[in-house]
Amino acid sequence: MEHEQDREALLRRYIELKEKAKQLEAEIESLKSNLFFTISQIQDETGETEVVFEDYVFTISYRKSYDYPPHIKKMEEKLKSLKKEAEASGEAILKSDSGYVVLKKVAGNRDLA
Repeated sequence: MEHEQDREALLRRYIELKEKAKQLEAEIESLKSNLFFTISQIQDETGETEVVFEDYVFTISYRKSYDYPPHIKKMEEKLKSLKKEAEASGEAILKSDSGYVVLKKVAGNRDLA
């Protein structure tokens, strides 16, 4: 009986934490735009690239994203296809095979993992 209670407590706690993490991630996302603007303002006012607050340093970073021409996209698709073929034929060597838990809500079947 105690073993089953431990299992139930583990499962329940995992679900609680995944739900909290999802809520926190949504809140963080909602703050990002305003935070970027605020950090940029502070950088403009101070002339510093790093904004120090308490024990943390905020900086602005940029990530570039490219759209490639059709011939390169075609090469990427060909590479994906070649990789799948190599996996199927055994030519590709399996580096790792890791297991993980997927949590889905039954009602609506939303993926929480």
